[in-house]
Amino acid sequence: MLIKCPKCRSVYDVPDTLVPDDGRVLRCAECGEIWTASAKDVIKKRKSPAKDIQKMFERVSKETDGLFNEPEIKTVEKIRVVNVTRYKHTINFILLLIALVSVAAILYYMRYDVVRLLPEAEKLYDKIEVSSIPYGRNLEFKDITTREFSEDNIAKIEISGAIANTGKYLTEIPPVKVDIYDKSGNLLLNTTHYLPIPRLESGYNLLFNIVVTNPTPFGKSIYLTFNDNI
Repeated sequence: MLIKCPKCRSVYDVPDTLVPDDGRVLRCAECGEIWTASAKDVIKKRKSPAKDIQKMFERVSKETDGLFNEPEIKTVEKIRVVNVTRYKHTINFILLLIALVSVAAILYYMRYDVVRLLPEAEKLYDKIEVSSIPYGRNLEFKDITTREFSEDNIAKIEISGAIANTGKYLTEIPPVKVDIYDKSGNLLLNTTHYLPIPRLESGYNLLFNIVVTNPTPFGKSIYLTFNDNI
């Protein structure tokens, strides 16, 4: 049978048994083209003048050895295409996110200084429910004195003194807790008192005066602390 290369049109004369009905992969010895030849690709022989037959057979290649060689199948490695623009946008987004987180962390941990320099910033912190005023920090009791007296036949104790803000921030003042113990260390009285001024500026003192009922006429000990749990 005659088989023609679909690319260079070279014609090969091959035995009929070498090309089955379901086809066979061939390679052109002239141009290297690889194709699957089947029975339908066979060139039908017809009666032709002697000159035409001679010309046709002059084009028939005698080099049919490489025609039926199995073609070498080359595996093409898949190349990963990186979208450079998308990659840059991702990097920029990550950097922006890191910058925002860093700024938020700085504004949180330095909130006392921010409010000290910009008092109006306290409203912004309040909106996000973040306390920006220290509570009970750097507060000290100073010049504490006591006086026992009677009023309406009820023994009382007057405790006077000052609270000093030794820090650099405006500070909220917690309630003052008064504990009175007897000589044996037993707790006789425990009271909590709110002062009229809720905040104290840095470097200022707040005078206070607290009166409590005297639980015993005998000797006692009085302790003042800030009740931070309220």
